[in-house]
Amino acid sequence: MTRFIVLFVVLTALAGCVSQPPVPESAAPVPVASDPQHCDSRAECTTKVSRTLLFVYDYAAAGAPLVQRDGRLLFTPAGAPLSDWPAIYIRLAEAEQSTFAFNAQCRAQTCRLPVEQLLQIYRSYLADQPCAFSTAACRID
Repeated sequence: MTRFIVLFVVLTALAGCVSQPPVPESAAPVPVASDPQHCDSRAECTTKVSRTLLFVYDYAAAGAPLVQRDGRLLFTPAGAPLSDWPAIYIRLAEAEQSTFAFNAQCRAQTCRLPVEQLLQIYRSYLADQPCAFSTAACRID
């Protein structure tokens, strides 16, 4: 008897759904903001690798220690002189449909930039909207 009642309730609910008017197909989906650290195509990944290298160059030009490269990893070496610049670790994206990984760590008592701000600056480079390392309000849309 209980199964009959459950079956009746389910069929009644389904019948209510059938009588609903269809959703118009002309409604355009809401665009999702893309993640600057993600690349969909080989060309986009190549462009973002170039922007990452520019970021690393500009970071060193601003006074941060030089980074080293080991395959797809760019990093501040452990033996670099202690600095008030955060040590960075960037894993470059693969050929397509992948993501650039970014991490930073403050090795000194206080750092020139908070890690969160440095990530925002890196993301601005990837989005082709580079901002200065001294700009406190570096944002990307």
